[in-house]
Amino acid sequence: MRYHLLTLGCAKNTVDSMRLEQALRGGRHVAVDAPEDADLLVVNTCGFIDAAKAESIEVVRELQASRRVDQRLYVVGCMTQIARDELIEAVPGVDATYGVEAWDAIAADIGPASASFDIPDASPGLLGGGAPSAYLKISDGCDRPCTFCIIPSIKGRMHSMEADRLLAEARWHAATGVRELVLVAQDSTAYGEDHDAPDSLAPLLERLSAAVPEVPWIRLMYAYPGRVTPRLAETMARLPNVVPYVDMPLQHGSDAVLRRMKRPSLRVARRSLELLRAAMPDVTLRTTFIVGFPGETDAEFEELLAFVEAERFDHLGAFTYSPQPGTPAALDPGQVPTAVKEERYARLMELGQRLSLEANRAQVGRELDVLVESREPTTSRGGGPVSVGRTLRDAPEVDGLALLKGSYAAGSMVRARVDGALHYDLLCSPLEAAPALAAAAGPRRARRRIR
Repeated sequence: MRYHLLTLGCAKNTVDSMRLEQALRGGRHVAVDAPEDADLLVVNTCGFIDAAKAESIEVVRELQASRRVDQRLYVVGCMTQIARDELIEAVPGVDATYGVEAWDAIAADIGPASASFDIPDASPGLLGGGAPSAYLKISDGCDRPCTFCIIPSIKGRMHSMEADRLLAEARWHAATGVRELVLVAQDSTAYGEDHDAPDSLAPLLERLSAAVPEVPWIRLMYAYPGRVTPRLAETMARLPNVVPYVDMPLQHGSDAVLRRMKRPSLRVARRSLELLRAAMPDVTLRTTFIVGFPGETDAEFEELLAFVEAERFDHLGAFTYSPQPGTPAALDPGQVPTAVKEERYARLMELGQRLSLEANRAQVGRELDVLVESREPTTSRGGGPVSVGRTLRDAPEVDGLALLKGSYAAGSMVRARVDGALHYDLLCSPLEAAPALAAAAGPRRARRRIR
């Protein structure tokens, strides 16, 4: 059977889709790039916030409206775990729904491919998508008590992946030519705690670094404030292929709001930031905030802006608060009007954009490596070729880009000088002439990201 898999939501969903592909390829089914070429359409949904649910429904509705009568449509993942009835009511006619981590059950439902298919056996590792970066999900689920978050209801208790399996996956990615491994989890710094082994992220990084020395970038996402230990910070600084980058979602900059969220205090957050900056003076810090949380006053929002201004994060993302059924915050009577939330969101993002520009301008004149991601170069206003990639300061899909003069193959690591800065992107020139551009290879995978 030919299947077309569309992934929505976060990086962790990307890993889940890869596990689903592993199960499907184990049944000798084959992926296709275009929905019209598929026998089976699969949507891996996101249900984290209302906007994510709305986009999931929209995508499923579009596929339902355009699919042939002989095509099957499966909807799986986070949204169907918590809001299956809502999806079915919005899009009647879906053939099957599955919740999270039901990959083997989905493959069993579909059954093995016809004997007429001549498909190579699947690799024992995860399937790659031909991209220079790959996600490595080190744990799933969450034990934190955040009053706004529905993830524990979707994913359950935190459970760490076995280190030996992670090392095997990392080696497989390295063998396929991956140049960057991005470690993701609901809370990466909780790794090992479910096995009574706190502070296990540092030794995992040591083992990963040694296992794949040919991978130049290992990146850490989704650290929890207060869980960054001196050992972790020092380990990151010491390992040559662990990049000085941390994504630490802080959620707010007012202690009063953080208490209502049941999140760590600003004192705790600042201690983690100080540890990282002391160990890695050139560290790039990314964070995320929620605006319009129930009861958020004008003064509390101003505290958030002041905190962001003082800490001067390199990258900043934000959400307007979205009440999720079953969470304590959804029952709070102090819901903030939508217009107020949107105005505060715009102000915060304007500040974040200014700080991002200032951080990028500080890079002008520096020499940095650029990991090329574009399969084919684009063209500058002057008519010359421009390859698109990232420096180690930017994570895939969420941060800025590096626009590099010249034609380079995807996966190339090019030493370059930063010539200019935009609000989110860097303008770069290579320090050496570009080689002849080889034809890019490898399958593409359909993906839409909810921002």
